[in-house]
Amino acid sequence: MTARCGGAPVELAIAASPDQAPVVEKLAEKWQEDAPEIDGRCARISVRAAQSAEVAQSLTPNWKADSDVPRVDVWMPDSSVWILSAASRQDVKPMLANSPTVVAKSPVVMALPKPMAEALGWPDKVVSWADLAKTRVAGTTWARFKHPDWQQIKIGIGDPRASFPALGTLLSVADADGDNSVTEPELGNALVLSRASTVEAATSDTFLARMRQVTNPQAGLKDAGPFPATEAQVAAYDNAKPKVPLVAINPEEGTVFADYQYQVLKADWVDSVRQQVAAEFLKYLQSEDSKKAYGQAGFRDPQLSTQYALGLDTDLGMGSAPSAARELPDIKSISQTVGYWTALQRKANLLAVIDSSGSMADGAPDGNGTRMQVVQQACLRATALFNPQSNVGTWRFSTELDGDKDYQEMVPIGPVGGRLPDGSSRKEALEASIYNQLVPEGATGLYDTLLAAYKFMQGHWQADNRLNLLVMMTDGKNEDDGLTQAQLIQQLRATANPDKPIQVLIIGYGPDADLNELTTITKAVGGQAYPARTGADIEKVFLATLIGRQS
Repeated sequence: MTARCGGAPVELAIAASPDQAPVVEKLAEKWQEDAPEIDGRCARISVRAAQSAEVAQSLTPNWKADSDVPRVDVWMPDSSVWILSAASRQDVKPMLANSPTVVAKSPVVMALPKPMAEALGWPDKVVSWADLAKTRVAGTTWARFKHPDWQQIKIGIGDPRASFPALGTLLSVADADGDNSVTEPELGNALVLSRASTVEAATSDTFLARMRQVTNPQAGLKDAGPFPATEAQVAAYDNAKPKVPLVAINPEEGTVFADYQYQVLKADWVDSVRQQVAAEFLKYLQSEDSKKAYGQAGFRDPQLSTQYALGLDTDLGMGSAPSAARELPDIKSISQTVGYWTALQRKANLLAVIDSSGSMADGAPDGNGTRMQVVQQACLRATALFNPQSNVGTWRFSTELDGDKDYQEMVPIGPVGGRLPDGSSRKEALEASIYNQLVPEGATGLYDTLLAAYKFMQGHWQADNRLNLLVMMTDGKNEDDGLTQAQLIQQLRATANPDKPIQVLIIGYGPDADLNELTTITKAVGGQAYPARTGADIEKVFLATLIGRQS
């Protein structure tokens, strides 16, 4: 390098995660003060703040100079996860063949307003994402912690498809046993976290920007709650002296780390000169001056040391050694877990049709009460599986419940979190109907009910990517003199509309259910039948359906 260079300058385009972009930009400006020369040309660096997930999705080997997408020569994401995710696309994988280098790290923490953290017992008590999520789902308010003025407990998670802190938090909560995989029983952890998420912000940056705008601390706390962020992000927020300080909590589930990468792309437009510029700037990023600059911004060095991290306020929970460091699972497991989360966010349009024939008063197969009692409990737990904006309605069926009809509406279909025409809560009405209206009586009018319910769902089909779902639960076989099986199948096929797909599931509960019969009639419309001996089996079918997994 020399202080003199000529010719058209060569520019190195860096896309850096928004939290580190200001530091990288300052370091680039300082590096350029010496007018660096590479191969006889002046070197310049442009730094663009870009969400790592967005860069991962936009990378393409077919980039052209006239493209609307900005050029990327060096990518500096906040986690190696995004590099692995992008590399899972076969056309992009060769672009990421160069080994990346870690330039900084930061633990993913629970960012929580200090007054709320203290109300929960922090710093003496370890705070858990899972416990807070369960508290939120149960409807507990801050009155339990002597702050009724804060009203409902709110929790923010973010979008794990867009935010590494959200992704790391989801993985640590879902993978409860820490074996780097999420099993079907552990999906319940992801479900509770999903249903507890009430603070709408896709990324930590969005959440923190909203908190910075709070001018009235008491009013601001009503809309606040825990949110995943990196320690460095919390440090940057608190160092700006906001109205509501945040603490950085190492959650009970353990800590994952954002590892800030320096990835030089292997692409046609990253020529030999730009490769040299990238190599020289990386050397500078690994210098003592650069480590101090990152440290002043709240980042730890690649070895997790805080010796340079003067921006960490220990009184706000920063700078401590996490009690339990967690490794991230492989990209396949990560993709699978994010897929579960995405599916759990999907809204449904569900009609649940429940057998209330006399045989439901018989003993349950597992000996836990009557068949009806087990189904009632399973149905009550299943209502928690659905997004509050999902539509849910309930029917019961036996024989001649409404004149000649074998079925009767209990709660009209509509948003779970909404209200009925009389102003009452639909969720409470669903629970009350399951408890009070499912009285065992009569025979099993299965065929007439299934056809009526299928036609009803065709008439109430909803678009907007909803899962239109008809679920029947029965403990027996058809005992009514109405439709024959052949007539039912014929009319189901005649009613089906490929432009309005409805997923039909029948759960055959107990030893008297004829699974062959149920499979035959559901196959007529591409549905499925499942056996169940316990309430847990019923819930498993619901959950497997929501996440698109075969039970």
